[in-house]
Parts: sequence; C-alpha cells; structure tokens
Amino acid sequence: MSGRALAELAAAPVFPTLGRLALPIMLSLVFGALANAVDMAFISQFSQSDRAIAALSVIFPLQMLVAALGTGLGGSLASVLSRALGANKPDDARSALWQATWLTCWLGLALTILLCATLPMLLNLMQTPNDVMAPALEYGYPVLLSTVPALLAQLWCEAFRAQAQVRLMVIVVVSSCLFNVLLNIVLIVGMDLSVFGAGLATAIAQVMAAIMSLWFLQRRRSAMRWQEQIKTSGVKRELVLLGLPLFLNQLGIGLMVAAVNIQLAGTANALLATAAFGLFIKMMVIVVMPLQGLAAAFQTLAAYHAGAGDQGRLQRTVYAALGWTLAYAMLVYLLMYQQPQWLFGAFMAPAEVSATAITITKAACLAFPLYALFFVSAGFFLSTGRAGLALLIYLSHNYLFFLPFVIIFPIYWATSGIWWAFVATDIAAAGLGALCLVFALWRPRATSPKTADVVETEKSLTCSDAV
Repeated sequence: MSGRALAELAAAPVFPTLGRLALPIMLSLVFGALANAVDMAFISQFSQSDRAIAALSVIFPLQMLVAALGTGLGGSLASVLSRALGANKPDDARSALWQATWLTCWLGLALTILLCATLPMLLNLMQTPNDVMAPALEYGYPVLLSTVPALLAQLWCEAFRAQAQVRLMVIVVVSSCLFNVLLNIVLIVGMDLSVFGAGLATAIAQVMAAIMSLWFLQRRRSAMRWQEQIKTSGVKRELVLLGLPLFLNQLGIGLMVAAVNIQLAGTANALLATAAFGLFIKMMVIVVMPLQGLAAAFQTLAAYHAGAGDQGRLQRTVYAALGWTLAYAMLVYLLMYQQPQWLFGAFMAPAEVSATAITITKAACLAFPLYALFFVSAGFFLSTGRAGLALLIYLSHNYLFFLPFVIIFPIYWATSGIWWAFVATDIAAAGLGALCLVFALWRPRATSPKTADVVETEKSLTCSDAV
C-alpha cells in the first residue's frame, strides 16, 4: 500500500489543497445521496401519492442504521490508514484494510438478518400508519437485503479516500447512482412496480457498487490488494473505538427522523406532515453531503499530519477546514431562505407536500451555518485518534441535545417546538465542539516526529516548487 499521492497532497499549500481534495469527495457524496433521493423523485413524479412518499420516509431511519454502520467502519478505517501512511507503516495500513473488510462482512450479515426478521415489528414501533405499512414493506425488504454489499462498497470507497485516490471513489459512486436511475426508469416507469421497483433498483445498484469497488481494489495500480493476511495487534480494537462515534452519530440521525415521525403521527393531517418531513430530510441529506465531503478531506489530511507528527500543518488544516465549511454553509443558508424552491424542485413532489417542506426548512434551519463547526470539531478528534472526545461531540448533537429537545419543546410550542428543537441543537452542539476544538489547539497533544520518508517528500516538493 502506497502513500505517495497522499504525501504529495499533504506537503502542498493547505487551503487550496483541501479544496482540491474535497471537491471529488463532495461530488461522490452528493451522488451517493442522490442515489437515495432518486427513489423519492421517481415515486413522487409517477405515483403522486402521499402514501407512497410516506412509505419511503418511514424506511429511511432503517437505511440510516445501515449507513451508520458503514460510516463508522469506513471512517475509522480511513483514519487508521491515513495515520499509518503518514507514519510510513504500509503493512499496518494493509492489515487494517483486511480486518475491516471481514468485520464489515460479519456485522453486515448479522444486521441483515436482524432487520429483515423484525421489519414489521420495527415499523409498528415507529407508529407507521396502517395504509403506509404495505408499501413500506415492499420498499424495505429489497433495500435491507442488500446491506452487506452496501456496507462493503462504503468501506472500500473510504479506503480509496484515505489514500487520496478519490477518483476511484467518484467513479464507483457516480456509476452506482446512474445505474440506479436507469433501473428506476425500467422498473417504475416501464414495469410499473412502484415502491417495490424503487427498492429493487436501489438494491441492485448497491451490489454493482460493491463489485466495482472490489474490482478496483484488485487492480495492480490501486496498490491496495491484500494477498497476505498481515496481523497487527490492536487494529480491530482501534477500528471499533474510532468507528463508534461515527456509527452512533449516523444512528442518531435515524433516531431523529423516527422521533419526529412519532411526534407528527399525533398531529392533524399527519400523512401530509410525514411526507413533507421525509422530503425535507432527503433535501437535507443532499445539502449536508458537501459538508461531509469537506470534513472527509479535512480528516484525511489531518490524520496524515497527526501520524507524521506535524503539529503546525495540522493546525493550518483546521483553519482551512473552518474557512471552507463556513463559506459553503453560508451559501446554502442564503439559498434556503431566498430560493428554497430550487432545493425541492428536483423531487417533483405534489405542490402541497413541497410547500409544507419549504415551511419546515425555514423553521428548522435558522442556525444551519453552525453545523460547520460541529463537523470540523468532531472530525479533528476522529482524525487524531482521540475517540473519547470524538464520541462526546458526535453524541452531543442527536443524543444529548436533539432527542430531549424534540420531546420537551412540543409540550410548550406544539408542532413548532419540533422545528425549534433543530435550531437549539445546532447552537448547542456547535458551541460544545468549538470549545473542545479551541482547548485542543491551545494545548496540543504531543505527537510523534516526522518520518524520514515524509521529510524527504516535503523537501523534494519544496525544491520542485522553487524551480
């Protein structure tokens, strides 16, 4: 496993390098989110049914559970790989990739069995309306049966990202999304399979993404093959510890959606509110993906600098990440309040559903720009291997703040309290993350010295720049 491409990026000027690395990651994450939103768009356009749209909305928390496991394993693997390459330990990186792959297979299989066996019970626990239950099952079963390939594709794409081989990541994700669109046209428009066709299209696209990722891994030029099962003590433990914050954070998003759906179930016109909230969440997932792309690029560079022991470049990378994420968040914030129809037009939902979703957006996203601080602070501690602080920040958003807020606020402000819970959560989580980040930068942790390979790379790049 080679870290040459990553070393070259890490030695270049920080601010433009972060943007250059983030752009393809952002593109791949947006297309990954679009792959999920494609189902909603086709169902909205060709069924024009609140019932069908609500069916996709109630399955979304379970999809987030699967994504949470993939994010946890993939994010922790990326941190381990980048730090190992920064410390010039390719054997450790190869061992982590091998162990993470098998861990993902076993956990994915267990999760598939659990979710498929208990799906009707889970939908009842989420207070799914009776007339939504049947289409929710039709959509949920094929999607959940493809859990293992979905997790493996996510894991291996994170391995590409950790080596700065983001082109491979983009190819896999974009191809999977386009294939999903093609399958939706065939299964929904051509064969009129409705929500079952949407679920089947997603499942097949996920299998294709896993196959393509595996093919790239096996190619000689990817430098990521694992002919030998190299064992390194403590790797699985570190993968679990670093993956836990990411897993719980993503799981918290699913719990957040489920909690809001439960609150909306007791309101007047619950079906419209649930469908509009599902549309809002789909939009937010797409909007947040570029922030996650910036955070992923930041984590890649920060982990490399932490492994190399370069505290100065680590701090400059933090400042660059804050600049990029805040700029993007402010741009989206203006769009939300000036031209929100641009964000929802692509879903082609019924006019009443879109109008309600826009109302939710304007109420729930008042403090959206602060979300950037949350991403950067959490990513900093994850990339530097400080699982405890990363866990604290990731848990704060959805568990320590949102879930209590969404239960308490509606008692005083009815349905409006649900949306105020989003605002209060963004403020509280960003404040906690900023405090932890300032303290960490003020009192940096001792790191290992740079390796000779890293120093030599930086010298050669500096000389070439001078020439």
